Formats: sequence, structure tokens, C-alpha cells
Amino acid sequence: MLAVALGLVLTEFFRLSHCNYFGTVFGVTLAMGATMFTLGVLWREHDREIRRRATEEAQSKFLAAAETSMDAFVIFEAVRNAADTIIDFRFQYVNANFERMMGKTRSQLLGQLRSTITSVPTQSGLFERLCKVVTTGESMGEEFLIVDPEIKATWLRLQVTKLGDGIAMTCCDISGIKSGQERYKHLLEFTDSVFQNAPFSIVATDTEGVITAMNVAAEKLTGYNREELVGKAPLTILHDEAELLAKSGNNDPAPVPASFGVLTATAAVGDLEEQEWTLVRRDGSRTPISLAMRAVRSDAGEITGFVGIAVDITERQQMLDYVTHLATHDQLTGLMGRALLRDKTVEAVERARRFGTKVAVFMLDLDHFKRINDLLGHTSGDQILVEAANRLRRSVRSTDIVARAGGDEFVVVMSDITSVADVDQCAANLVLKLSPEISVDEHLVKVTTSVGVCIYPDFASDVKHLFKRADAAMYAAKDNGRNQHQIFSEDMLKETTDRLMMEHALRHAIANGEMELHYQPQVSLTTGAITGMEALLRWTHPRLGKIAPAQFIPLAEETGLIVPIGEWAFMMSCCEGKALQDELGIDLTVSVNLSPRQFQQKNLVQVIEHCLAKSGLSASHLEIEITEGMLMVNSHDNLDKLQKIRELGARISIDDFGTGFCSFSYLLQYQVDRLKIDQSFVRQAETDMNAAAVVRTIIAMSHGLNIKVVAEGVETDEQLRFLLRRKCDEAQGNFLGLPVAARDFAAAARAYANNMGSLQSLETR
Repeated sequence: MLAVALGLVLTEFFRLSHCNYFGTVFGVTLAMGATMFTLGVLWREHDREIRRRATEEAQSKFLAAAETSMDAFVIFEAVRNAADTIIDFRFQYVNANFERMMGKTRSQLLGQLRSTITSVPTQSGLFERLCKVVTTGESMGEEFLIVDPEIKATWLRLQVTKLGDGIAMTCCDISGIKSGQERYKHLLEFTDSVFQNAPFSIVATDTEGVITAMNVAAEKLTGYNREELVGKAPLTILHDEAELLAKSGNNDPAPVPASFGVLTATAAVGDLEEQEWTLVRRDGSRTPISLAMRAVRSDAGEITGFVGIAVDITERQQMLDYVTHLATHDQLTGLMGRALLRDKTVEAVERARRFGTKVAVFMLDLDHFKRINDLLGHTSGDQILVEAANRLRRSVRSTDIVARAGGDEFVVVMSDITSVADVDQCAANLVLKLSPEISVDEHLVKVTTSVGVCIYPDFASDVKHLFKRADAAMYAAKDNGRNQHQIFSEDMLKETTDRLMMEHALRHAIANGEMELHYQPQVSLTTGAITGMEALLRWTHPRLGKIAPAQFIPLAEETGLIVPIGEWAFMMSCCEGKALQDELGIDLTVSVNLSPRQFQQKNLVQVIEHCLAKSGLSASHLEIEITEGMLMVNSHDNLDKLQKIRELGARISIDDFGTGFCSFSYLLQYQVDRLKIDQSFVRQAETDMNAAAVVRTIIAMSHGLNIKVVAEGVETDEQLRFLLRRKCDEAQGNFLGLPVAARDFAAAARAYANNMGSLQSLETR
């Protein structure tokens, strides 16, 4: 009868426990028990043995299910007083997981009162809710914070059902879930805090472009409160639709979703789309901004909206205009630079082709300027160049192009020429205008000019040959005695004798041992110590003497000789750099310039790897210097080549930074290690506020990108002090150390160490 009674109790318990974690399993099991019990009642006179076995089987299945449950399971019977009121609950059954959770054995729990085993605060009301389950039969599910230190859980999910005059309770440990929910809550709060307090404007939209969120910075930038826009207005309300469509090349009227697609078309395919907008603020004022959009996707990959970051680029545009001017104009004379000169000449030739007129290119070179510059000094030489530039401006029409091609070489481009006689007269006039003496530091200096001229379309069919043949004519003028002009003619189709001879000599310079490398030290402005050296190519011809790099390197580039010369320079710098490291006992970084022509070598990475292996120089001590222009050729091959160089362990630096037109986004894309500020900015920083601002900006932005900065061309104590105040990382220049041959570098480095000592001596000089 006891077995039958237990079967009845268990059957009733699992029938009522529909919310229990194991309700289904137990229900099936006990249903079988109930069925067996019913058969036993009907057949008790004939089959008591079958009934007993069925009851035992049902009990066994119940125990197996309870004991293998992943949750803690307990059965309580109600304890009542004389008034039939429940005053406590007594443990009737616990499974193994309940033992582990409580840290007690069954023998310590079964038969004990709940109040003597667990401590639940009275104010929690848990006991009253358990009593309600017994009295009403309504099941209870609740998440409960545990305060009992003996229970090995902090949060439990309780599922309680009535079982006879008691309850069955499943206890699921949800401590981990609650902890995750709490972390997620904090993460959401942190994310929202970051969103709202970000120093830049953030705006979110749905797929149709309607604004769904905006942060405080966006409110300040646009002048709108978020209540005015969120859920009510499209993002394009902040921009002139006509301007947006014009940028897309579509001038047809379009609804907001279509114009919004102009901005998000690229972002939708997974790329970051960045455009410059003219922001229309609430008060109608306009501000240039950079707006970067990215698509937001669901876990399934579907686009659910877009997020845009807007940055006020007013100052950046002003700086860009200034930097553009620096990049396209000569800093000393204010004349056009070489790149802009070429573009303007192409335009002039195209106009002449359409209208059947002529274009004359005048190539001017000051005679014996190097001798004058060496005699009077660079400052006086600069004054002469500035005066020559001013005289050129006054000698031509306002529509003519005047540029400084480099050094003491100037170019004048005249359009709308009708006859060769006009060209001849203009050339003679230029020679005459530049011939008067120039007053320099109370000295009168006589400077003459050689002028070469080529005319389109008479003697050249394109811009390339115009410049090349004007240059050949200029060398012919020098050969004929200088201080005169020469118009290119058919007998000048070949290069001048000097250039041919130089090219021939250059082809044999390495084999004849005429080339060598000089090294200029690079000094840390934090410690004052020498940290590296730049390898500089030098050529001494037995008959022509010392030939300036500015003279033979462009020729080497043009003829392709820069490739074997560059490979030789790589090997020598690595070998000599390693030898100097060993001699001085310091880890010197060796910086080697890489020309654009060398960068196109297919085996460049293998060449560098071979030089490192043969010399024993660690790749981490080799720095490859490239120009800004090389970064702007944004091709997969270039990116792959730079990445492979970095994978060798070598570092990448940008030489003469600021003279080209390189965006800081290129620095992020190509993972640049160092920037070398062009010496023209360094030299002018102490006298020119604009140059100083450029230096400060480059240093600040580079440090923000975790890129080190090296200042080139430090010539004075004032320049060094300026760089120290601006926290520039390193510097090089004649003030710190002249370029010397490898055999003399160690002695020069020791002498520097003795004289400079440390950063303190730098700062007190």
C-alpha cells in the first residue's frame, strides 16, 4: 500500500508540475506509474506482483530523471500547526545537484525544516509565496537573489508547483546569466555615454535616410535639437540637395531617398564612404564638413541603417589650401613649382592646338650661381634667387607662366605667340632684364643668365619635348659663352655634349669606384643621443670633380641607371651600417632613400632581403625612405610591396614630408613609421608663422597617429630650440652633424657624444 500511495503522490505531483524543467519527462514517467496503479486496482486480486514491480519501475524512473537533472530539485512537505496553518516546510527529497548547491548531504537535509537549513530574509516574502502555491495550487516562477553565503549561487530561477500537501521546486543557477546581463547593461550604458560624449558629431539613420539618433556634438554642429530631427527629418536636410546631386554627376531632381543613395551607395557594399559636404545649419549658415558613412548590418547581414561621423573641416580646408600652395609653389620665390608648371603648360599647349597659335618655353639658368652661392653663402644666394624671380615677373605679361624648376633654374611659358621673331625678341629681353647687378648685403653682384627656348609646334609636338629641348637649348647657350639665349633648332635634336658625357660616365661610376656613401647622424631630441644615420650618395668624377646629387640623380632616374646604383647603395649602407654598429656598440638605424624608379622594381623586396642577409644588419635597423608621391600611386602592387618590406622587419618613413600632396589617410593605409619634415619648413619656422604652424601641425597629427617625426635640415640653434619646444622626436642637419664617409663616422659620433652629452646640453646650448 505504501508503494501505491507513493505512486499516487508522484503522479499527482508531476501532473501539476507543468512548469517544471523536467515536467514532460516526469509526466510521462508518472503517467506510466498511474496507469500501472489503475491496472493494479482493477486486477489487485489477480496480479499483486505485477503491480509491485510496476510501482518500483516508476519510482526508479523518477529517481533516474531527478538525479540526472542539470538543475537542483527538491520536494518539500508542508508543516502545519494546530490551526492547520503552514508554518514551515520539511525536506522530503533532494537530488545530487541540490546537495552540491547547498554544500550538504542528503542525510543532513532530509527530514529537516527549511527554516533551519536556509536563511531567507523575512522581508523577501518568499515563504508567503510558497505557502500560496500550496493553498491555491497556482505554480510560481521567480528569479531570486541569494543572500545565504552557504548556497553556492548568487541568483536562482525557482519553478515551484504544488505536490500533494507540499511543493516541488526546481532551482536553476542563473548567476552567469545575470552577470552577463549586468555586463551587457553596463556595456550599453558605456556605449551610450561614448556616443553622447564623443568629441565629434555622430548621426544615425534608417535605410531610407531618416535620422534615428544624434549625439550632443551633432546638435552643436547642426544647431538642431535632436527632438527636431530624430524620426522626423532625412539626413539630407542638412545639405544642399543640388550640390549633393551635382557631386554624383546627376542633375535631375530626385526625392530624398534617391539623393541619400548617392551618399550610401558605396557604404552599402561594405566600404566606408567619405564625402565633403557643405553643412546647412539650422540658422542657414554653411560649414564645410567631412561626412563618413558606414552601413549597420544585422546578424543576418541585412542593412538596418547607416551611421555617419561628421567633422568640421573649416580649419583643415584652410590648412589644405595653404599646404596645396606650398606643394605647388616654390617656398622661396613664391613662383609656381615644377608640378603646377607642367599642368599649366599642358593647358597652354591644348589651347594652342585648338586655335592654331604657338607656345614658347624659356628655360633660364643663372650663370655660375653655385660659385656665387658658395662665396657669399646660402642666405645671399637666396636673396639673388628672389630678386631674379621678381625681375622675371616684371619682364613678362600677366598671362604668362613663371616658375622655379629647382635650384637656380627658372621657366617662363608664353602662350599666343605668332612668330619665331617674337620669341627671339622676348628671349633677348629676358637676358637683358636679368643682367643688371643685384645688391646683396651691401655688395653689388653681377649675375647673368643663359636662356634656352623651344617653340610648339615648330620644334616640339608635346610638353615633354618642349621642356627637354628648351633645356638642351639652354645648355647650348652656356656652351656658347653664357649670358645669351639660344632657340632650339634641328641641329640640337641630340642631348648636349656635357649631358651625354655625364650619362656615359655615370654608367661606369660604380665599376670605377667613383661612388661612395656619406652618412649624416640623426639625433634623438629626447635623450640627445645619436639613434641613426641617413645614407647619402656622393659621386666624384676624376675629371668633372664632385658632381651634386641634384645633377646626376635625375639623370640616373631618367636613364634607369638608378636601379643598379640603388642596389649598390642598399648593399653598401647595410654592410657599412652593420660595421659601424659593431664599432660604436650602439643600435644605429640606417636610413636609405628609395627612388620612384627603384620602387617599381619587381624584385625590390628580394634585393632588400639579400642585402640584409649578406650584411648581417637586423631588418629592424633598416629604414626605407620614400616620397609622398610614391604613396599617392594607390595601387595593390604598391601596398603589397610596402607590406612585404614591413614583414621583413624594416621600417617605412616619408621623406621631405609637406612638399608633396599626401593625405594623412595614406599614412594609415600604408602603416608609416616615421615622417621627415622637409628642411624648407624647418628653416623658415623661426621667421615664418605659417611655416611654424605647418611644423607644429605635422608633429601633433603624427603623434596622434603614433608616428615618430624627424626634422631635416637643422642649421641653427634657434631651429633646434623650436623643435625641442614642439616635442619633435628626432632631428638631423649640419648643426648637429655633417654627412661624412663611413670611415669617419665613428670618430664624428664620438666627438658629438663628447660635445653634446645629453638632452640637457641640447636644451642649454
